[in-house]
Amino acid sequence: MPKYARPAHSESVEAAIEAFGNRVRVAILGELRQHGPATRGELAARIDSAEKTVQTHLRTLERLGLVRSDPPPETRKSGQRVRYSANSPEIDVRLEVLVAAVRGQAN
Repeated sequence: MPKYARPAHSESVEAAIEAFGNRVRVAILGELRQHGPATRGELAARIDSAEKTVQTHLRTLERLGLVRSDPPPETRKSGQRVRYSANSPEIDVRLEVLVAAVRGQAN
């Protein structure tokens, strides 16, 4: 018997699981949606987590398109203050994908 189960899911379901399958990511998304844009340090304080941990999860959420940053990564300079905001339309799409998968309606 395998140690870990890895059922096959579509790419969109896998992305939704990656986004919402972590407590810190869910907390970050909730904070940004509820209270608006924030820096990494502000988010860390709000969710009572280490700044380095928040940074790691913000990178993942940004890569998944669920969080936007100002300035964006391609124009950012080292040490520059960055504000993050929720990409609510994309979050809603991913949530719908996850709900459909749970209902057995995933594509």
